Amino acid sequence: MAKSNEELKGMVLDYLKTHNTMTLATTRDNRPWAASLFYANDGFTLYFISDPEVCWHSQNIAENPRVSVTVDEDYPLENPDDWRKVKGIQLEGMAEMLTSEEEIAKAVATYVKKYPFVSVYLKSIIRFPRVVSFLEKFAKKLPFVPDFKAVSENKFYKVVATRVWFVDNETSFERRQEVII
Repeated sequence: MAKSNEELKGMVLDYLKTHNTMTLATTRDNRPWAASLFYANDGFTLYFISDPEVCWHSQNIAENPRVSVTVDEDYPLENPDDWRKVKGIQLEGMAEMLTSEEEIAKAVATYVKKYPFVSVYLKSIIRFPRVVSFLEKFAKKLPFVPDFKAVSENKFYKVVATRVWFVDNETSFERRQEVII
């Protein structure tokens, strides 16, 4: 039975909230590239951290902001019925490096809510005093202090979804349903 769009939206947002890595597909000069990245989401906007000087996906985004993303997991197939377990998200969107303090503050808040231990690391790469102050307060609440060192000039990026599909083999084999966002 087909789900309503509101049910699909809820399922997709729950799925995004309970998973941690996405595969980001980019292109430049007709060369495709895919990278696995940690993400945190605010609705259908995905935030990630990357080094614009080193990472190909960041360099590709600077040239061509159109991207595709998948969020899924590896499913061991131990018997023929296991294919029914397969679920995942496919989306198209526009990506960009964040530069304004307001956008970076939102990305930081979203990211540390999902990955609190990263607040210690983010303090060393964020340059806005208000955001650093937030991170310092957040880091004081951690039960342990992770040993993170900034080894690159990482920046925050976001992917704003323009089209989203939900794959759910429990509903139907190889059928994806588009979520109207």
